[in-house]
Amino acid sequence: MFDALSHMYAIPTAFVSAMFIVFGLYVLITQGLTRLSVPFLLMCATTFAWQATWTLLFQTDDPQMAGWLVRLGYLFILFLPTTFYHFVTEVSARRRERPWLLASYGLCFLLAVLLPGTEVIAGYRRYFFGFYPLAGHLHPLHVVQTVLLAARSGYLLLDARRKAGGEARRRLDLCVASLGLYSFAAVDYAVNYGFSFYPPGVLFIALSLGLLAITIVRYHLIHPYALAASIAHEVATPLATIAMHADEIATVWGDVFKGYRLAVAHGLYDDHSHSGQSERISQLATAIRREVSGTSAVIEMALASFTLDRLDRSRFSTYAVQPCVSSALERYPFRSDERARIDVAPIDPALSFSGSDTLVVFVLFNLLKNALHAIRVGGDGQISISASQERDFCVLRFHDTGPGITPDVLPHIFDPFFSTKRHGSGAGMGLAFCRRATEMLGGSIECTSARGVHTTFIVRLPTPGSPADRAVRNPQERSQRRGGGEG
Repeated sequence: MFDALSHMYAIPTAFVSAMFIVFGLYVLITQGLTRLSVPFLLMCATTFAWQATWTLLFQTDDPQMAGWLVRLGYLFILFLPTTFYHFVTEVSARRRERPWLLASYGLCFLLAVLLPGTEVIAGYRRYFFGFYPLAGHLHPLHVVQTVLLAARSGYLLLDARRKAGGEARRRLDLCVASLGLYSFAAVDYAVNYGFSFYPPGVLFIALSLGLLAITIVRYHLIHPYALAASIAHEVATPLATIAMHADEIATVWGDVFKGYRLAVAHGLYDDHSHSGQSERISQLATAIRREVSGTSAVIEMALASFTLDRLDRSRFSTYAVQPCVSSALERYPFRSDERARIDVAPIDPALSFSGSDTLVVFVLFNLLKNALHAIRVGGDGQISISASQERDFCVLRFHDTGPGITPDVLPHIFDPFFSTKRHGSGAGMGLAFCRRATEMLGGSIECTSARGVHTTFIVRLPTPGSPADRAVRNPQERSQRRGGGEG
């Protein structure tokens, strides 16, 4: 009779063990190995091994075998809370948690080393469902670790949710729900201390990690942009190498060219068939450096756009506008006479905004790119940049006298993937990035245009200490302000 019951109680653990093979393979096949999928796969692997061991434990009648299985199963239980915390640090993009994460893994390894003794697991007890481990005198250390990791994970998720919006917040809501389900599994610890009931924690963990698996794939917790970001990082390295080689060519070519001209002058080399090509070498080196610089800036903008949802706005600083404009102009890969088409009105050095200077430079970079493209297509035009303070905002005006934008196109220019450029000339993400970036900074961007006359972009950024700045830094204050206005 007991054997029959033991086999029955082993069914849930066997089922859940098999389920986690499916969860892990599902995420691995659909998402591959990423910073986010790796800790999830670790959770699946530890849960699979733990439940597979418990399946054998609930069926065995051999006390010696039970002694081995309770310690083997607890080896995986020790690591499970830390793998969940590892997953949460990646979801919330909190790289600063890394020392605590490593310390938690270190404690797991320490407790694992002590498992063969009686410090963590003092043996086992036979219950109505089968054998189950009994807590040793160091077992409370693991319980405290689990409670602290669950609490810290909850804080990280709620903090990330507070700063997020839209779809990102909905994804984090599911992660918070998953953590809540996961926390209920702690009821199993009571059985370690002699309370006689069938440990239901496996059901809560199965629901929790199942919800995470659905969130990862169905709701794009591991967003496709993460793969693009990885690719961008890989591309950035060879680009930097190409730029370095181009600089070396430009540096040494002067001396090489002098030797070449001397060889031609003394009749050592006939320059007739290659006349004019030699002079182009230094120009090519400059052109390569310009193209690499422009491409690198585009990659940096792409990486910035991937992480906009995770921007820590509480860490915004004060920046002067004038250096941002100068930086954008210095970094832009101008062609021939393009730089001469740009006029920058004098900007007050004290004029500043609160936010990220990097994002503002990228916004100006995109506006330059679009305006110069329009001027090239139209055949003529000038660009003027000015900045001033209007009430609580620093206002940047970016005006060009290019062909303008038609009324039917103007309402859509900030839409993602909308572009009027020919195929291969643009993906329609530049102005969409500008709008997302300015909104994340607590500002705005708008455009006015008259066909054949002008196009003007107006970028508003909050000044330091302004109500808009405080609302960005403190989302709770922003919610209260909205609530007060609606009341």
